[in-house]
Amino acid sequence: MMRKATILIALLLLPLSLFSISVNGNEIENPFPSRENLEAFGFERQSDIFRGIEVNLITTETGKEIYSYFGHTSLEVLIPGYRPVFYDYGYFSFSEGFYRNFLFGRLFYNVYASDGEMRLRGFEAEDRSVHRTPIDLSEEALSAIFSYLQYNTRSENNTYLYDYYLDNCATRVRDIYDEATGGSFKTWAENIKTGSTLRRAANTYLDKNPVVSFTLNYLEGPSIDRPSTLYDECFLPLTLMKAIEEYEEVESQTIRASKSLTEYRSLSLNTWTLIFSIAFYFISMLLYASKRRWLCRLSDILNAILYLYLALLSAVLLFMMSATNHSVTYFNANLLYANPLIIIMAAEALRGKKEGKRYVFSLVSITILAIGFSMKAIFPEIFIQENLPVLTLMGSVYLINISRHFLNEK
Repeated sequence: MMRKATILIALLLLPLSLFSISVNGNEIENPFPSRENLEAFGFERQSDIFRGIEVNLITTETGKEIYSYFGHTSLEVLIPGYRPVFYDYGYFSFSEGFYRNFLFGRLFYNVYASDGEMRLRGFEAEDRSVHRTPIDLSEEALSAIFSYLQYNTRSENNTYLYDYYLDNCATRVRDIYDEATGGSFKTWAENIKTGSTLRRAANTYLDKNPVVSFTLNYLEGPSIDRPSTLYDECFLPLTLMKAIEEYEEVESQTIRASKSLTEYRSLSLNTWTLIFSIAFYFISMLLYASKRRWLCRLSDILNAILYLYLALLSAVLLFMMSATNHSVTYFNANLLYANPLIIIMAAEALRGKKEGKRYVFSLVSITILAIGFSMKAIFPEIFIQENLPVLTLMGSVYLINISRHFLNEK
């Protein structure tokens, strides 16, 4: 009977494992690609000169909401006799079809011009730190930047296809700045190897919330795990600010300092997950080893809650990999280690019966996990996905059921 159950679960796991090779969504045309439009606009061909113009990089640090963890980048334009104007990329509106588009990875975002003083009051109300960095280029280059921003904010040009790492509020400004320098900023920044990856750079901001950090890191595939340059990491507003400071040898002015939002990281996700996994294992096992019925049921319920979270998370990943244009999820090996079939363990834990099923499922799964970990160790250049937190947590989850099985046999 046990052998049949093992074969059955192995067969069920196999087709899910194949989804680690993604069935990519349909390609979507970007209505306003950054580089192509900058080149077509032609900064060097612009003849309008706005005397006394100033352009500043405005960097707003982290906020309380998840979507504001990375901060925000704006361009401020000052022309004598006019009010300050902010140009912001990354706006979206809850118009008809927004939620469906977002669900399927069709992230159509906008750029808008707005009153600078009003924007600063908004950041102050959110208690966020704000910095102003002068763009120290020629008047001709600054005028070209302003002309392009006016062109970009026209209703027929102000929509683009957003990407979390490759095309966001900071990368759009980065590309504009690079074009204004004649490409020299990109050449300079790409020659600076950070020794990091996009995932690690992002985790600096995400790790202050371990649950959010684990969830996003589980969903994101290996596309963000290749070695990155300073130019790549300018998808982060603060990194872009510091890069321009170093490139131009200028200093930013802090317009306002947050009173509460100052820390970005306490412990890394790896550390958080290790602590949680060890604690969860021993708490679950101590409750079960007591042999008291209500404590054993409490152990089952705690495990069931975790199983339900993992089952839901893996179902979302399966959907994103196979049916959406969220390309950052493609080719994600995490589905090999935590997949929607964990719902079986959740059901059995809630019922408090048939621990044999949980044991067999865990035995098959931990074997797959061990193989995956071994392949990463032997071929690190091929298996580049940085998923140690997932391996750590799932190892703990499966070891609990295996340990309970052997405890019962004694």
